[in-house]
Amino acid sequence: MAGAAVTTIEAIEQDELGKRVVSAWVKHQVPQCGYCQSGQVMAAVSLLKQIPHPTDDDINAAMVNLCRCGTYNAIRAAIHDLASSSENGGA
Repeated sequence: MAGAAVTTIEAIEQDELGKRVVSAWVKHQVPQCGYCQSGQVMAAVSLLKQIPHPTDDDINAAMVNLCRCGTYNAIRAAIHDLASSSENGGA
């Protein structure tokens, strides 16, 4: 791991994409109990950095964390919203 960088949830809003993911989570009312949200946000940021315009299959493959509240549809909507935004090269 020499030379590797680690970003934690505490620092995610210092990353421009991380900021946008957190905003999309709020816009789409993803967080409910908050139990899984740190992992969900980190996974979404990683996905969008690797695949800026993910398909549903890409999202399913990347977003494997469990959510006790079942907010999977809201998570998918937030990711699609981010992928289609002008900041992400979308419309």
